[in-house]
Amino acid sequence: MFIKSKGTHISEHKGHKELSSSSPVFEFQNPEYVYIPLVEQNTPCEVLVKVGDTVKVGQVVANKTGHFPIPMHASVSGEVVSINQKMWHCSGKMVPTIQIKNDYKETKLDTKPNDVESLSKEDIIEIVKACGIVGLGGSGFPAYAKYQVHNPIDYVILNAAECEPYLTADYVLMNNRLDTIIRGLKYIMKAVAAKKAVIAIKENKKTLIEKIRLAIANEDDLSLFLLKDVYPAGWEKYIVQRVTKKDYHSLPCEAGAVVNNVGTAHAVALAVENNQPLVDKIITITGEGINDPQNVHVKIGTNLKEVIKEIGGYTPDLDDAYFIAGGPMTGKAIVFDNLIVNRALTSAVVMPKDIREVNPECLGCGKCGDVCPVFLSPIVIKDALLDNDLKKIAQLRPELCMQCGLCSYICPSRIELTDAVVRAKNKVAKK
Repeated sequence: MFIKSKGTHISEHKGHKELSSSSPVFEFQNPEYVYIPLVEQNTPCEVLVKVGDTVKVGQVVANKTGHFPIPMHASVSGEVVSINQKMWHCSGKMVPTIQIKNDYKETKLDTKPNDVESLSKEDIIEIVKACGIVGLGGSGFPAYAKYQVHNPIDYVILNAAECEPYLTADYVLMNNRLDTIIRGLKYIMKAVAAKKAVIAIKENKKTLIEKIRLAIANEDDLSLFLLKDVYPAGWEKYIVQRVTKKDYHSLPCEAGAVVNNVGTAHAVALAVENNQPLVDKIITITGEGINDPQNVHVKIGTNLKEVIKEIGGYTPDLDDAYFIAGGPMTGKAIVFDNLIVNRALTSAVVMPKDIREVNPECLGCGKCGDVCPVFLSPIVIKDALLDNDLKKIAQLRPELCMQCGLCSYICPSRIELTDAVVRAKNKVAKK
């Protein structure tokens, strides 16, 4: 049965996107060290270099192994000084890294531009894989795996919703690199043999929408799809349901769609045209705890502690605060601020802690169920989890949870409902 997911307008929050959306992108391209994480999507990576090796920008230094393997590249030229330095990762854990000392020469591997017109769909998929392009909306999932589909694809959907509060990197990238993004979108269309592409964006981005309309005015195969200003409008299933009017069980390709983030399309264009690996990206550094919130162009592997210092540091009166890797709704709180920019990281948000001494017991208000995009009952799932009632947990369908964080956000008792539903989801998966 087709059950259309829903979204919630977070009116009192106002998104706080104005903190970073209007500033020019800050360039931070010369860190003293970069740290290439040796864990990707919870999978250990195979190291291809040793201490003392000299590497070039774009050189493969490790491979993500296991399901959907993909290479990882050096983002600076210089010397490998460690292959087990532990650093904080956006997963909320410390992971081993390849530490490279920057020689500031920016020596790159020799690559040649491609004759784009002559590339087959298989060529594009192989280039995207070789260049280490992953989903830049936060998933980090290898992009080439999305393109190796057997289902007929009707639409490539460019996810430009950026629905998390505070985050503006995609918005800024579209304003500054729209032509490149559209070229990337067309390469993705060719890779999956899709005849149409849709740019899905929130209806409140009026100036940017008009800019996109002008850019695609003569493109019969490209169109705009306006999303309501709700959260989580950027969730893959939410977008696919609205664009295709279809539902799916596991993957969007079942509904004839492939969904890619704005940053991914940009990276695909650079890879297909110039064989440029994913070695840098734009991330948002923001929140009330940051002195001058803005978007920063950084090398993969950069330590954010250095970047924050360079852009003006923390607010002078900052006391206890949350340092969040990712958006405030779905990100992970990190204990220390030496967080490494990996391919999946979208942002870092610093928010002063609002400490409340006593939180009331569950009020039975039902708000968590009211806001759930997939109509779950999070508090009921939590209670079943506490009772270890596996039969009841399974009946409550926690596997449908997309971990948007709305139930925890809305809860007046501040119960960690999202965490409980995710644990229930994992129990069902292991059953």
